[in-house]
Amino acid sequence: MATNDWLEGQLVRVVWASADTGYAVLKVWTPFGEATVVGALATLAEMDPGQFIGLEGKWEEHAAHGRQFRSEGYIQGSPRTLEGIALYLEGVPGIGPRIAQRVVDHFGMSTPQVLANTPWRLTEVTGLKKKAADIAAKWAADERGRALTITLRGLGLPPRLIEKIRRKYGDQAGQVVEKEPYRLAEEIRGVGFKTADALARAQGIPADHPGRVRAGVLYVLDQQESEGHCFLPRSELAKALEALEIPSGPLDDAIEGLVSAGRAVVESLVESEDWAAQPVPRPEDRIWRIGLYAAECEVAAGLQTLQSDPAEIAETAVDKAALYENVELDPLQKEAVLRALAGGVVVITGGPGTGKTTLVKVLLRAWTEVGRTFQLASPTGRAAKRLEEATGQPAMTLHRLLEYTPGNGRFQRGPGRPLETDSLVIDEASMIDLPLMSGVVSAIPRDRRFSLVLVGDADQLPSVGPGQVLRDLIRSEAVPVARLTRIFRQGEESGIVHGAALIHQGQVPDSGEVSGYKDFFLVARDDPERALDSLVSIVADRLPAKGFIPHEDVQVLTPTRRGVLGAEGLNRALQARLNPNGEAVTRGEREFRVGDRVICVKNRYDVEVYNGDVGRVSAATKEGLNVDFDGRIVPWGWEDLSLLDLAYAITVHKAQGSEYPAVVFALHSSHGLMLRRNLFYTAVTRARKFLCVVGNPRAWARSAERDESDTRYTALAQRLRSPPVVDVTAGEEPPEWSIDGQLLD
Repeated sequence: MATNDWLEGQLVRVVWASADTGYAVLKVWTPFGEATVVGALATLAEMDPGQFIGLEGKWEEHAAHGRQFRSEGYIQGSPRTLEGIALYLEGVPGIGPRIAQRVVDHFGMSTPQVLANTPWRLTEVTGLKKKAADIAAKWAADERGRALTITLRGLGLPPRLIEKIRRKYGDQAGQVVEKEPYRLAEEIRGVGFKTADALARAQGIPADHPGRVRAGVLYVLDQQESEGHCFLPRSELAKALEALEIPSGPLDDAIEGLVSAGRAVVESLVESEDWAAQPVPRPEDRIWRIGLYAAECEVAAGLQTLQSDPAEIAETAVDKAALYENVELDPLQKEAVLRALAGGVVVITGGPGTGKTTLVKVLLRAWTEVGRTFQLASPTGRAAKRLEEATGQPAMTLHRLLEYTPGNGRFQRGPGRPLETDSLVIDEASMIDLPLMSGVVSAIPRDRRFSLVLVGDADQLPSVGPGQVLRDLIRSEAVPVARLTRIFRQGEESGIVHGAALIHQGQVPDSGEVSGYKDFFLVARDDPERALDSLVSIVADRLPAKGFIPHEDVQVLTPTRRGVLGAEGLNRALQARLNPNGEAVTRGEREFRVGDRVICVKNRYDVEVYNGDVGRVSAATKEGLNVDFDGRIVPWGWEDLSLLDLAYAITVHKAQGSEYPAVVFALHSSHGLMLRRNLFYTAVTRARKFLCVVGNPRAWARSAERDESDTRYTALAQRLRSPPVVDVTAGEEPPEWSIDGQLLD
């Protein structure tokens, strides 16, 4: 394997840097003249010109920008060559090129050792008697920084994170790393507990050190939030810490320290109160991060206030709206519309084909009849587009509705600047996590009667973020819920709708060969490689023969990213078959071709493309790619290619909020723990006209029967029923908020 090149020089200027991706373009003065350097170097943008850096990477020829050095890493202040040493010394005030060259000529490659160990020898060089102390002091300061950098790079930390640590602690960085490494996990976003723990263990810090236990508690709470939990019972927290080899003895002191610092909340339930969230069998202390605790309390209080003052509404407005839309409402649907007109919170839930969209259209017409304004929103751009197409009314993402500002990570809409409408309908509400719901509730106007209508299928996968808002609202029995169960005529002959209903009940549906349905099939393949071959053939050959266009009508879904039948393997196989000759653009291990179907994997507010938006590569350019998102051509530069993935196949989680004419679903025993009912149900309900499952019958049956839906530690349902009798222990410092589905400490 070819070795990397080494380039040394002084920073001249930062041409361009992206805070989102870390990509930067720098001009660096080297012994051979000015060079263009590109790579993950955005943290260098805060360095002063003239700072010395050593860069590891490769020279390359760029079609538009010529010769440039692509850096894969850097060390600040670390000359390794005679030329680099001379250039480094030029950066010392009062030392010009001539004196720097004299030092190098006199000591050669021993110059670093002289500077570090015997700096008084600098007086041997003519003209340096007055400058020797300055040079030695600068070298000593940078030497400490270099040692720290080398240590942290050895633990796998990227340069941008190392610079973040050095900026945070300044001259104390080395001492913090050596004496208080767990502060890094608590105070530096991006440094995890395991990295800090590796540092501590290497330096002999004991396993029961208070800082270690505190950091372990925060780490466990972080991990559980990524699994959807909002809190942990004390016993579960202690069990998780044992897995990290953290003794439980100091746990109480650690929690008390986090509470005092305003980082955590302890909620102690009174033994006689039977309101503990499932699956906790009996009341016990709950440990929260303070941000999530505040969010849940805000949601519960806001929704309870919203329910307090409904108005009387004449049924004639509903009847006129139903007549206008040419539908006949059953009693349950009519009651839901009346409740929504009266104000407060209403949940409309049901499976595919049960008339949720029809009900929303009648509701919008009824609001118009009585002169009430409304807005429509969804958690994702794809879901908002579907809602707009279905209702004929403008719809937008919740982030856009609440005016999210990426610069500070906050919503502009809130108590001081609420929404300017009387009513809000949110579709695909199963995708809303607790922090996002907190943002919605805080933006509801308090100076008028307001209606909040949440529409969704509670049996689908819950939100990716913490909480299960829609399920908790339904389970609370504190808000009106319209449960739509009747399948209307357009769905009565659908195998997809029939199969989804059976899966919801825990029954194993029959494939079309047995059931007689023409739109719902299992293609049985026990061997994963055979399943892959069959899936590719179905997408590339059999579905086009039925009139489906692979790039436009067909979406392949899978439970996982990894493995033969994971999204990554499926994408490679489908790209090779469906687009073998497209002009290729390679970026690391990623290869995109003109004509590829691609998905954005992180919000790009600068070009108004959002996580989950699907497009098609329309051209390869000197700057990167052009991507067609629903007829809008978006330039996609080299530095942002990491924010794109191939989208011939995506995970079921990524498909939430979308529907496709045809879905091919990879479902195999190799998918292991992902074989569960709500995931199967969610995948099936993404298909409008045709669904084909490729995999083995054992996985098909297991997925329908296995009701291991995401059981999450939340308390919203109980909090909505009635305020709990608790003793809350919390710090005095208020939480800081970042409303992008995450909370900052």
